[in-house]
Amino acid sequence: MTTVQAFTTAQFEHFLSDARRADGIDDPLQRCLAYPEPPGVQWSKTVTTAYCHYMLDPVVTAAAARELIENGHAAELERRLAEAKQAQLTRPDAQSMLDRTYNIVFAEGSDDTRALMDAWKRQSPDSPYALAASGAAYVAMAQHQRGSEYVSKTSSDAFDAMHHLLQLGRTDLDRAAVLDPQLTPTYNAMIFAAALEGDDAYALSAAKRGLAADPASYPIYARLVWMSQPKWGGNVARMQRIIDDAQRHAGQNPLLRLLLSERTGGEAYVEDCACDPAAEEDLYRHLFAEAAPVRMLMSAGWAARNRNNLALSVVYRSELLRFNPSSQDHRESRAFDLIQLGQPRWGLAEGNALIKQAPQDETAYDVRGQAYRALGDATHAADDFEQALRLNPSDTWTLSALGDIYVNVTHDWDKGWIVANRLMQLTPDDPRGWFLRANIQKQQPRDGLDQTVREFVARFGSDPQKQMWVLQMQAIARR
Repeated sequence: MTTVQAFTTAQFEHFLSDARRADGIDDPLQRCLAYPEPPGVQWSKTVTTAYCHYMLDPVVTAAAARELIENGHAAELERRLAEAKQAQLTRPDAQSMLDRTYNIVFAEGSDDTRALMDAWKRQSPDSPYALAASGAAYVAMAQHQRGSEYVSKTSSDAFDAMHHLLQLGRTDLDRAAVLDPQLTPTYNAMIFAAALEGDDAYALSAAKRGLAADPASYPIYARLVWMSQPKWGGNVARMQRIIDDAQRHAGQNPLLRLLLSERTGGEAYVEDCACDPAAEEDLYRHLFAEAAPVRMLMSAGWAARNRNNLALSVVYRSELLRFNPSSQDHRESRAFDLIQLGQPRWGLAEGNALIKQAPQDETAYDVRGQAYRALGDATHAADDFEQALRLNPSDTWTLSALGDIYVNVTHDWDKGWIVANRLMQLTPDDPRGWFLRANIQKQQPRDGLDQTVREFVARFGSDPQKQMWVLQMQAIARR
């Protein structure tokens, strides 16, 4: 098992046991509250409890808000939101209560949400709560149009659509701020809109007004830190100044301590770390000494996996899923890591859950197939890989996994031959199809092995970095 000195194997196994037990709790909030802290560090229970509520505990659910609006009871929804605002501004135990409700319920960029916001505004055209929610939904739609690619890879049409939606959003948000200057979700959405357009003046104005209403606002400080990252044109020194300012209010709002994980540069620092084992341990022990926001856990999980540190990948992703259980791709990636770390039955349970949650997602079938493969059940593994290929016929990872079963387990040579040829057609510079074909020719046996070896050497032999492949192919012929 791959591990780091930051925690022992025993600590890691204890964490896995506790995490799996917590994963069995159906209610997302109670699951989050019951989750273990990472092994080898001491996360504050005060911070993790506050973050569980921030991510998973709105004062009104999306379903309840929809029912109230669709049945003509927007006034009741606004009454509940007004109570949450009052609590947020006056009760120490209610910090960010209104903000989290807006983030969970209204900051969603679907056409369905847009239609609901328009219905709400028709009922209450002068409601700052409706206008703030509508503006947040417009900004979420704009972000969806913008996507996550670099500017050079984003079309002008996408930018035009984004700018149009942002203008609509800013119109609603500006009016909401005039009607109720203490409605802090308005300013959070304003800063997000400003970040998408690179409008620093608008962002700083929104932040100033928002912090005047709530000096310990986590979402406002968090958004300022996010838009100050170097990858968005900011710099580490600016991030550190904002984080230091936020910590002056951490006694009033423990959520602000989440920002400490971003003090060295945020996501890019974690993703780009040229980490040797000592640096990996230092990053884990110090940067993640306190609980971190989901975007940092997300980056850390991907980075640890890319460095083949599966134990850390599982820890980071487990904590990410603790706070954001809907993150399907990270749940799938964690399941693959768990299988590789000797937890195939947990991986199988995850595969079953993932398929139930997203029956058209081919990766969910890959997860379950890989778990069956690790448990020695080649028949069910092949069934799942075949289903994954029906959903995505060009997935070379799945083709290779299925070909391995056909060739090395069930010896279904004809099916293996089809898979090998398909792999070589899709990715001729990937050795997996070549090796499948050579193994069939050797084991069945089937004619043409010498020609396969010659063609392989001709394709890869001049590349010094691929000599190991060439030696392995030649070894097949000699066996």
